[in-house]
Amino acid sequence: MNADGLGFWAAVAAMAVITYLTRALPFMLSERSRLLRHLSREGSALAALGPSLLAGIAAAVIVPDLLAAGEQAAIIGPYAGGLVVTAVAARLVSNTGAAVLLGMAGYGVLLALAG
Repeated sequence: MNADGLGFWAAVAAMAVITYLTRALPFMLSERSRLLRHLSREGSALAALGPSLLAGIAAAVIVPDLLAAGEQAAIIGPYAGGLVVTAVAARLVSNTGAAVLLGMAGYGVLLALAG
């Protein structure tokens, strides 16, 4: 990924603001706030925000590398393996954070074996 472009730094700034807001907003709102009750309600449409942000960040990082890899199976293999490990771990563990960590570990192992 090209770290020199303005788009890259805009994406980094946007991710920083979104991450800050998701962490700080519950502390900035009072306990009687209707917005806080709506955001923390079970079955809220925003319940998928965390996993969606993780998927968006992963897509922004993985897709350019896959497009640059072209036909090289040695480069695509660890990505595919990492995605499979993440999907299986998400199904078995039911914890998004643990699934991402296990997927990263699977990617690292497959990358080391490919290299």
